[in-house]
Amino acid sequence: MSAVKAKQTSDDTGTVSRVLQLLQCFSEQQEWRVGLLAQRLSLPRSTVHRLLNLCRAQGFVESDGAGGYRPGLGLYRLAGHLAFQMPIRRIAGPLLTDFTRSFSEASLLTVLERNALKVFFAAKAEPSAPMRYVIETNTLAPLGWGASARAILAFMSEADIAEVVRRAEPSPVDGRSLDVKELLKSLPKIRAKGYAITQNQRTPDGVGIAVPFFDAAGDVAGNVCVTVPVFRFKARDEPTFVRALADMAAQISDALGSTRGHKIAS
Repeated sequence: MSAVKAKQTSDDTGTVSRVLQLLQCFSEQQEWRVGLLAQRLSLPRSTVHRLLNLCRAQGFVESDGAGGYRPGLGLYRLAGHLAFQMPIRRIAGPLLTDFTRSFSEASLLTVLERNALKVFFAAKAEPSAPMRYVIETNTLAPLGWGASARAILAFMSEADIAEVVRRAEPSPVDGRSLDVKELLKSLPKIRAKGYAITQNQRTPDGVGIAVPFFDAAGDVAGNVCVTVPVFRFKARDEPTFVRALADMAAQISDALGSTRGHKIAS
């Protein structure tokens, strides 16, 4: 290996190592200033600033505009996917497959990205017949739209709900403005029933039904849901879908160590 190549490899390895050490600091505390990071890593301030810029470019850290730095959305998503999504996907995958095989409708695993106050579809099972819509996984979406989001939001804290209302994010499908009054009116009903049902919110011409599951701390962590084309949905089928979804949600909650009871209104 030439001296130039050897130096380049050494520099690259050093940068990677330093970036990883820097990101590890954000697992110790949420807010850092450049000077404190430099002391913590025993590196010059200029080097730490360069590393932070590298991480910012990937969304792993963000600046508060006043000289402080905190974890970015990219880091939260990565941590969430590694620590939470994959075990849940392994648990839920076979359940979704069985559900879709039984009902010939698309079923989905929705996961809460709590730090971002957003949700994403972590896994799906689709029927063999061609679908009229595309369901994207691992794409963050607001908590105000669709059964898959509202079945989670209804069981979150008042502070979280207030923040979602403050953001009032538009529809991820067609850009419609959020009807805050309608959203707030729907949440107590969802809590009372134990599940959410919406139409034409997350999927055009689709009906969504979602039942939440909970983690070991008793906090809502996500849900399982079904999406049915409007032309095929029959109101009499709602209880059947809900019972099957509730069974899946209970199995996932049990696997997560939840002791929280969750009843579906008959």
